[in-house]
Amino acid sequence: MKKQGLNNFGLKIVSIVVAIIIWIVVANVDDYKTTKQISGIEIEFINGSAITEKNKVYEVPKGTTVDIVVKGKRSVVEELTSEDFKAVADLSKMSVTNAVTVEVSAVSSAIGKELTITYTDNAVVVVVEDKLETQFPITVRTTSEVAEGYAISSKTATPNLITVTGAESVVNNIREVVVSVDVRGASENISAIAQPIFIDGNGEEIDSAKFEYDVKEVEVLVEIMKTKELSVKVSQIGKPRDGYAIASVDYQPTSIIVVGSPVDLAKIEEVVIDDLDVENCYKDIETSVNIADYLPAGVTLVDANPEVAIKIVIEKVEERELRVEPNDIILIGKNTNYNYVFKGPITYSLSVRGLKADIDELTIQSLSPSIDVSGKGPGTYTFTVTFKDAKGVEVLDTMTVEVEIQR
Repeated sequence: MKKQGLNNFGLKIVSIVVAIIIWIVVANVDDYKTTKQISGIEIEFINGSAITEKNKVYEVPKGTTVDIVVKGKRSVVEELTSEDFKAVADLSKMSVTNAVTVEVSAVSSAIGKELTITYTDNAVVVVVEDKLETQFPITVRTTSEVAEGYAISSKTATPNLITVTGAESVVNNIREVVVSVDVRGASENISAIAQPIFIDGNGEEIDSAKFEYDVKEVEVLVEIMKTKELSVKVSQIGKPRDGYAIASVDYQPTSIIVVGSPVDLAKIEEVVIDDLDVENCYKDIETSVNIADYLPAGVTLVDANPEVAIKIVIEKVEERELRVEPNDIILIGKNTNYNYVFKGPITYSLSVRGLKADIDELTIQSLSPSIDVSGKGPGTYTFTVTFKDAKGVEVLDTMTVEVEIQR
């Protein structure tokens, strides 16, 4: 019986050894080597100061990632994700072509020892440019319309300058910096805080994350006041050259809308442009003036275009002879008990001068020739004929008539 027990013990030992060997073999076969592709490992860029210290800026593609292939035991590899790896690009080691090698390693050094990491594309090209710093004025832009009968008097931004620093190509693309304020239906001043908006040459907004700027918020004051319509008048100084005259004065606009305080607006009803010099001129004059120069303090033009376009037409004057009949002459103060008989010529000649358009339409009746016979009794008298002023017409002759007054 004792011998049989010893034999069984030997068999048990052999069984245990065989079982261990089988377990080792099965374990090794089950945990075989495998490969896995892992995508989307975000790249960390370090030592950027190596570029910025040279007064340059750099830009890397946003969200740049790298893909790898790992090889190792199945039990390790199958559980791995992109979070288990880190990718680093050292900008201090950038090549002359601005390429930076990406180094990928496992976050856990223990896991890293179990893996082989390979990748085909392990370089990133970095855009490097000169750094540019530029100041821009801040423009206040209003949207919508204020209340009827009101207008914007002024728009003020505080601060009114902003400094932008960034890549030369980006900063040079900025054409305007604006802050926007909604003035819909406003009839009193508006104060607001607004963020600067950067506009390119096409009027499109630029992503401000591409550069740095020193003003993040702007205090805006929009002054809103009552409006008033004023007529525009144009006059001139001096006289054209002898033998010439002003035929017409045309200008646009003939009225303007201004804004100001009630006190200032009450002081003005019209704007007169009174300094156009036509002295010795013989040709047409065309010019533009800034109407704002003729407004009093406290009154501001609403229209963005302050120009008044003026044309003064100057023409050569002409002369014409008019025939004057005795019955064309008006007797002022005559006595109905007397007869008035013109002596001498049956008709008289009168020379006039003026612009062709004026003298062509001129009749002797429009000049209303007259003599004053008031208080004159019977007898023969010589009278000087007077004429009514006619626009643009000059009477050249002094005309006298002899009249006999009969009882």
